Amino acid sequence: MAFIKMIKRLSFLLVVAALVALPGAASRAQNCNIEYEAIVKLREPTVGSYNVWDSIYGEIPTDERFKSAIVLETGTVLATGALIDPQHSDRKDVLLAEIGRNGRVLWGKTHEVAGLADVVKVIPHDKGAMVLANITPEKGRRYLWLGIFNLQGDLLSSKTIKDRTNHVRGHDVEFGASEKSYIVAASAATVKGDEPGWSVLYRVNTSGGVISDHAFVIGSENAMYDLFPMDDGGYVASGYIDNASGRKTGWLMRLADDLRMMWQQSYARGAGAELVRGHTMLADTLAVVGTALPSGEGNRAAWVMVVNGFSGDVIWQRYLNGALHFDGRDVMVSEDGLISVLIDGQAPENSGEVEHVRLLTLNPRGVMFSSDEFFNGEAVNAYALMPSKGAERLIIGDTKVAYKIEHGQNADMPGPQMPDEVVSSLEGWVVGATGVDPYLDPCRVKKRELP
Repeated sequence: MAFIKMIKRLSFLLVVAALVALPGAASRAQNCNIEYEAIVKLREPTVGSYNVWDSIYGEIPTDERFKSAIVLETGTVLATGALIDPQHSDRKDVLLAEIGRNGRVLWGKTHEVAGLADVVKVIPHDKGAMVLANITPEKGRRYLWLGIFNLQGDLLSSKTIKDRTNHVRGHDVEFGASEKSYIVAASAATVKGDEPGWSVLYRVNTSGGVISDHAFVIGSENAMYDLFPMDDGGYVASGYIDNASGRKTGWLMRLADDLRMMWQQSYARGAGAELVRGHTMLADTLAVVGTALPSGEGNRAAWVMVVNGFSGDVIWQRYLNGALHFDGRDVMVSEDGLISVLIDGQAPENSGEVEHVRLLTLNPRGVMFSSDEFFNGEAVNAYALMPSKGAERLIIGDTKVAYKIEHGQNADMPGPQMPDEVVSSLEGWVVGATGVDPYLDPCRVKKRELP
């Protein structure tokens, strides 16, 4: 126990030292003014951060990739993704696995789905869980797949969503305004690719059948990657739209319950940008995260903004860059306004850098409080962030692990012996990262109650 406390203390001291190294970090922490824009260079970590637990799921001969998860009432995690057999690269299976609160894998099941391209998301359903995936057949149009599973991982039913003349690709699924429906965010494109792609929202019933669809054909290529339900109804959609010069531009839309567009904003950044996740904040604001490309040479930067929820106007924004390509993956906001940002670090080609995942904590004014770094095996990827039933922040992704296979030596066998070999395998990865401490913002003035 004393050893764990020592590790926690070491991690805390390293975080404090890293923050002090950032220019002006100490002075900004007590400053209630908001710095509108800042470029933050993330220092290369020397050690990894402490986590409460982590779990690795998979077998050496196959690749497993977790993309999404839900936390069950028992506190366990139902992680969902795809299983790929390198010996049969044309086949992928839907993978579900339940992971206990201590990281122990309780069970795992796979289901063959013809033409499966990738698993997108899992969401609670009255029969257990609904899984959104994309199908890419050898011939014909790409389409969507919705599977209904019970909480033991058994497939109960499935439906496909197809366009009669176009390709469609799913990006997100959320609850509809009615408890009896879901909204699927997708992008569509002509089979010939001769026209700009567009966004489409499908309202589906609880069995996955399409009730209605809403296309956003606005003359410029666009895609919705994320739908976030608002407390007062409707959604905020995040994604990208092509601007007049043909570059990707970050795009936000406020949608009503009936999916009508209430407002939209585009955000041009450098050579290109896109927004991938959003989350409501205090005082009718939104935190959104994505990735921006530099205009000149340089690595991709994770991009965090807080915007006005009624107009989309920027309140502040931060660009997070460093020795790796950093992609913003997900964002989560606690009740007291602390912002958790998940970013994925990918090593530039031939750079020799070690890939890792970062979990940043910022206050409501964009001041960075901490940066936690997570390593495993040869490389890691992160796709989703969510709260657990406890205080942990759960990271969902995959990790590349090197296994040494010992063939052994046989003195009785003449000739050369088979040498030991190292095999790399992709495994599903879930991390229970430490939670955030309660935060009393000194810049928020509470109204005194009248007697």
